[in-house]
Amino acid sequence: TRRRRIEIANSLCLNERQIK
Repeated sequence: TRRRRIEIANSLCLNERQIK
């Protein structure tokens, strides 16, 4: 579960970076 949460957080960070 922790690994999945980290993956989701990474995805969100990447998405925010792309949008910015």
